[in-house]
Amino acid sequence: WQDVRYAARGLRKSPSFTLVALLSLALGIGATTAIFSVVYGVLIAPYPYARPAEIWAPAIHDLKNPQQVRSWHQIREYVEVKKLTAFADTMATLPENRLLTGDRAPENFQAISVTANTFQFLGVAPILGRTSQPSDVRPDGQPEPVIVLSFGAWKRLFDNSPTALGKALLLNDQPFTIIGVMPPRFGWYTNQGGWLILPEDARDKRYAAGIVRLKAGVSPQSAEEQLQALHMRLAQERPDDFPKTGFVTKLQNYLDITVAQGEMQSSLRLLFGAVGFLLLIACANVANLQLARATARAHEISVRMAVGAGRGRLLRQLLTESVVLSTVGGVLGVLLALAITKAVVLLMPDFYVPNEARIAVNAYVLLFSAGVSVFTGILFGLAPALKSSRPDLVDALKDAGRTLGGSGSGGRTRNAL
Repeated sequence: WQDVRYAARGLRKSPSFTLVALLSLALGIGATTAIFSVVYGVLIAPYPYARPAEIWAPAIHDLKNPQQVRSWHQIREYVEVKKLTAFADTMATLPENRLLTGDRAPENFQAISVTANTFQFLGVAPILGRTSQPSDVRPDGQPEPVIVLSFGAWKRLFDNSPTALGKALLLNDQPFTIIGVMPPRFGWYTNQGGWLILPEDARDKRYAAGIVRLKAGVSPQSAEEQLQALHMRLAQERPDDFPKTGFVTKLQNYLDITVAQGEMQSSLRLLFGAVGFLLLIACANVANLQLARATARAHEISVRMAVGAGRGRLLRQLLTESVVLSTVGGVLGVLLALAITKAVVLLMPDFYVPNEARIAVNAYVLLFSAGVSVFTGILFGLAPALKSSRPDLVDALKDAGRTLGGSGSGGRTRNAL
């Protein structure tokens, strides 16, 4: 605590140095924190779902044209996929638009049909009411006319009122009773619509996107073999529905096909590397400022060593000053990152990021920023501290000879930086 107070007094006595150093650090830490918030929201934790890495999507690859991939199944095919012993659970999605009418202006409404077990499969609870359940499917296989609203639709249509539960939405002239509202980050195929129950009809030829979870102990390769055998049988029954030149069935991990891929992922990695180098440039600049400042402090440091201060004690004091400086720079950097992050979110195309991704300066980003700040303080403070703690006592005390900053060794350090 004594070292921190001493560091604060020293920085106040050098306002020009402190201002330039803080601006450099705020820019470096702010840019790094902002881009990390995007990387975290888009690549590290883009989904609110339970165990997203354990979700797999079946796909049929044409052997003659590998680029041609069918990742959707007819609903009647999905019914057969459900029966395979390799899978612990399955679900399917059929995106549709329906006309919303009634006591409001007509609008195109995103009505996403999902199997009745979808919300249990994804492991996300509603913030209001309940979700659809397998018990909402009648004995004849037809679902009850119920709908679960997205947070955006609830806010837009009912102004976040809990009285929305039990009310009906008229979609394509059919009333659907609202039974629940999902949290803001739940965006399965829509952020502004709702979810209906998809009938699992063995005669339905419409295409739906199916995903699966494997049973414990079952490898993706074993599941692929079961799927391939099923598809081969179906291809014999309905050859027009499958590639005529042969095909192979593959399971793709859900994260590999839905986390921002290709250009977006490459751009984020490149940006993160770029701001990392920007932070290193800031560290080098501040380290050079510290070396130049050490010239003026050579006499002070020599006096302290002459009256008994050890080198370890001086190193601790000088590094404390650097960490105090970088911590204040980190606080300013976080404030800058808040503005940069908002600008990045506005500039990013929606279709480049997952529906569910939320980019913000959250607790994990703040923890990253704190770690970067402390690491930065040590990084730019280490070389000046090592140099400053080894002065030529005789020359420094006489205020003659080579100064610390002008020494050959000090010059080489500045050039390296």
